[in-house]
Amino acid sequence: MVWFIVGACVLALVVLALVLTLLRFNQLSMARSLCDEAKRQLLVELRGRHALVPAYIGTLQQVTTQDLSSVELALASAERAPFGPRGAAAESALTRAVDDAAQIPSQIGDRAIATDSSLAMQASPRDELDTTIALLHGQLNVLTERILSGARIYNTNVDLYHRQRERVVSRLFQNVFKAREPFTEVQPQQTFTEAQPQQQSGAQDQSGPAGS
Repeated sequence: MVWFIVGACVLALVVLALVLTLLRFNQLSMARSLCDEAKRQLLVELRGRHALVPAYIGTLQQVTTQDLSSVELALASAERAPFGPRGAAAESALTRAVDDAAQIPSQIGDRAIATDSSLAMQASPRDELDTTIALLHGQLNVLTERILSGARIYNTNVDLYHRQRERVVSRLFQNVFKAREPFTEVQPQQTFTEAQPQQQSGAQDQSGPAGS
């Protein structure tokens, strides 16, 4: 009778462990799927903006002879950058380049007014191009807001997924459920903080032989 009770308890513990393991596996799978779906939606917005920037550059080139290579280089860098911190930094640089280029039409208009009022009258046929540029910039701003929102959702899911991976039972499946890279820029302060321990250890290595 005693052995029967002990066996039943052991069996119950084994079943409970298996159930908890399966539940953890399913939770990890769901968390990973949420990350991957958020990444997929973010990539859709990124590619949509990348596809619209060339039209924006082409329209700007019709109203100015200024060098727009900074926008072209920022676009090329964003398209080539891997998904993750480098990609987030490249997208931020593209946003700044697009916003800087949006100031060109107003700068041209201000110079024309300051030079000669007759030139300002001659510039009126260009109003349609200015409107197109403004519309394109507005569409790019909408996409930028969607990208920022999508990045926040993705990073939140990644954070929750990584917390799930760090739990005791989850460590059994870490080779199956790989980590996901966040889509956020690496801050200079973080780089400096990470470099400090290396500098300190290097200083200790140098001081060791001198003190001996």
